[in-house]
Amino acid sequence: MSIIDKDDEVLLVAQVDPTPGRQLLTKSERKKNIFFFTITSFFASSASSIHFVFYSLYFLDINDSEKLFGIITTVSSVVAIVGLILADYLNNILGYKRVFIIAQVLIAVSFGFFIFNPAKIYIVIIAVLMLSLAFSLNESPYNIILTESAGEERKGLIASITAFFGRFGEVIVSTIVFILTFVVGFEFTNKERSYFYIFGTIVVALIAIGTIFIITDPSKKLVKENQKAIPIIEKKQLETTDDSGEKDAKVKKTNFIGGFIAAFKDKWVLRIALTFFLDAFLWGIALGVHWAGLQDEDIFGANAFDDKQISLLIMVTSITILIAMYLGRYVDRLGARLFLFISEICGLVWITLTVLFVFYQDLFFLMIIARVALGFSVALWIPSTISLFTNVEPERKSKVYNSIAIFRSIGWLPGGFIAGYIYEAFPDPKFGFLTPMFILLAGFLIIIPVFYTIPNRPSDMKKSKNTMKSQ
Repeated sequence: MSIIDKDDEVLLVAQVDPTPGRQLLTKSERKKNIFFFTITSFFASSASSIHFVFYSLYFLDINDSEKLFGIITTVSSVVAIVGLILADYLNNILGYKRVFIIAQVLIAVSFGFFIFNPAKIYIVIIAVLMLSLAFSLNESPYNIILTESAGEERKGLIASITAFFGRFGEVIVSTIVFILTFVVGFEFTNKERSYFYIFGTIVVALIAIGTIFIITDPSKKLVKENQKAIPIIEKKQLETTDDSGEKDAKVKKTNFIGGFIAAFKDKWVLRIALTFFLDAFLWGIALGVHWAGLQDEDIFGANAFDDKQISLLIMVTSITILIAMYLGRYVDRLGARLFLFISEICGLVWITLTVLFVFYQDLFFLMIIARVALGFSVALWIPSTISLFTNVEPERKSKVYNSIAIFRSIGWLPGGFIAGYIYEAFPDPKFGFLTPMFILLAGFLIIIPVFYTIPNRPSDMKKSKNTMKSQ
């Protein structure tokens, strides 16, 4: 008889519910966690949307090079990968809550760089890279605390609710910018854009402070329960030493890098990771110079986009996401796979209409419909990925989530560089802008069927194998 692995024994003693947050957190703690993340998602997203509205214009006002813009996008993806690896390490050392706080501080500092209206592009590049690191550090602790507080049966619903409030914040900001540009006729320079970053810096700093006093970290509660369970484990080990021998009594320890390797030995994790890698690779190429291309007068002439058109399109996208988020409540019931499949179909509509707009530039409504389709794609994507990435045992969530996210980020890595190179390589900038989108169009022939067949959770792969064997 061999001794049960110490970690597994802790789980058996400490918790019965497969979602430890639901087991270890009190009802009051769960409610506070969910309520705080729901409310702050409104403010956090409104702050982030400021950056997404103004960043490309801010950058190109200082250095008018689409190629450099694409390269920095690629470097940002490298930094994001480092952030995901670091997040998993820090999650285990510091706990989810502290890592989340560190991420908020870095975001606030990054926004602070833009407040001072720097004239040197290297200052903007430093801020962007720091922001990329912060966003990747923020992702896993936020989503794991949220889903652990919600529970397995409600995590898709809760993710949709928080995302709904987040998109509502984006709608508010984009509406304000739209009114100022379209209605009032105000034209932004980087000096005026910097004022919006003041709001973003203050908001994120307050979220960091609020997290300290309000959020209860399920990982810390789990550690306390584990410590209580250790005497029971040691007693069982002593009782079984005679039968198992010294070799079985050794507790297996996995080093940090080995943990990622072990995660990918799970065929479900590897399949999901490769799927999201391919998806990110194709989308990254298409989006690499998307906004920069729409602002290029060599392609669109007088129809080239400025603050007005960009704020309008972002507002349309945000409103669509806000409305479509209601559908996320059905992710828990119907499974993430179906919604990811539909999300890719909506992406296909978006890229098709965007290509058509290049040839029919007077038909601006094509871009409106395209952004509606993109809004539906994003709205279905957010709760589905959160649900899918956390469909594993509680003790594996951080490692699995970050392992998949790392593959996804590696997929994004070459996109900006490839798109920027293609953009500059073609004598006619129109074809330099279109070629990355044609690559995504062709890629949909692969990724749409792939998303239709991915299993929702590891057990689905086993069921599929058993079904095939019985047939």
